[in-house]
Amino acid sequence: MGRRRIIFTVAAICALTAVSGAFAAGVSDAGSVDTPLFSANDETADTTANTAVDTDADIAPDTAPETEPPKDKSEKTEAPADEPAPKPKKDKSGKAAESAAATPAAPSGGGRAEREVTDFRLSGTLEAGFDINNRVTDDRTESRIIGKGTLEISARPVRRIRAEMGIEYDIRDTFLVVDKLYGQYSITKPGTIRAGIMKKAFGLEERTGVEERYFHRRSIINASLEDMGFLGHDLTLQYRHDINRDLRLQGSVSWSTEDSLRYLHNYFVSYDLDSSIQFGLSAIIMHNGDKDSWLATSYALALSSKHTSILVSEAELTFGLNPNPRTKWIEGRDAYILGVRVKEQYPITLPWQSLREIIPLAELAMYWEDVESGSFDTQLRAGLTLGFANKSAYQFRNTFEVRWRMLDGETNVRRYRFDSQVVVIF
Repeated sequence: MGRRRIIFTVAAICALTAVSGAFAAGVSDAGSVDTPLFSANDETADTTANTAVDTDADIAPDTAPETEPPKDKSEKTEAPADEPAPKPKKDKSGKAAESAAATPAAPSGGGRAEREVTDFRLSGTLEAGFDINNRVTDDRTESRIIGKGTLEISARPVRRIRAEMGIEYDIRDTFLVVDKLYGQYSITKPGTIRAGIMKKAFGLEERTGVEERYFHRRSIINASLEDMGFLGHDLTLQYRHDINRDLRLQGSVSWSTEDSLRYLHNYFVSYDLDSSIQFGLSAIIMHNGDKDSWLATSYALALSSKHTSILVSEAELTFGLNPNPRTKWIEGRDAYILGVRVKEQYPITLPWQSLREIIPLAELAMYWEDVESGSFDTQLRAGLTLGFANKSAYQFRNTFEVRWRMLDGETNVRRYRFDSQVVVIF
């Protein structure tokens, strides 16, 4: 009897093990799906796009089924760098959770799961301080109060659609200024269309926001291009396409909000050699629309690079045709502009709870408004930024600037400038 009981017990255990294995395999097969990779179609690190599993799958992020770990290297997929690969949840028994697998997929064409993608974000900056400008050539010193605020509103009502609005207020203005107002539609995973009021994609300095620029004003090169009409916020139709995670293309046509006869073409290519080296090539072609003008068409090009390691290094070369026809009328020739800018900053991270970061930085810019004239302007700036609170959301910035002009072999200092301000980023 003892031997029969042992044989019967062993047989029962083997049968239960086989049934449990078959049942577990069935549940695992039912819960495994292929989740394609996605790509974010926004150069401003759109976090809302990263939460979507797939723009073609019509599956809400919160209800997306969990993926099964790849069986071999040929089937292995990598998650984007800014989002870790999802891991299947397990219970105490070690089995994958069945709740995600049992969730039905969202219906295509705008079902409940698609409406759950709705995302609303609010961000902006506040700047307050003073600016002392000593004009040496005029023997005059100006002191101004800095008071500026920006507010950005981003909303994603449904998948593939995003709207963004930017409002800017300066203490010297008497009304609010709409900085940007556009809608975006993702026609494919790598391609998007934008339409509305937005700024041009030109150069590294123009595309860098207040959060990372650390100088209250942009360089003399950028300021001159804006005065000529190349830059600014205009009514724009834009197409953006991500070839892959490292190569991005962009093309647009804009109509000037200041001159209805002026329209511009803007092209931009960005390439990341690796995680620390970035290159950018941009071009703007401006058509003045005046047939009687000598320079009905002019252009500006910018080649920029950025290297991030212990130091954050930026270099930018700008070249173009000056749209001012003065030289055409007087001397019968074209005037070409040239700008060179280099910037270095050394972020120092501190282990303290209050003061989190110290960022000393320096920038040198040289600008020729007319290369053949032989005269050019030089701008040298140095600054120190103190970052407080988490992610340096509260910053105390101080900048000193000296600017001089080389004319007929002589150097003339034109101005000294000092500004100090508090910046809050939210």
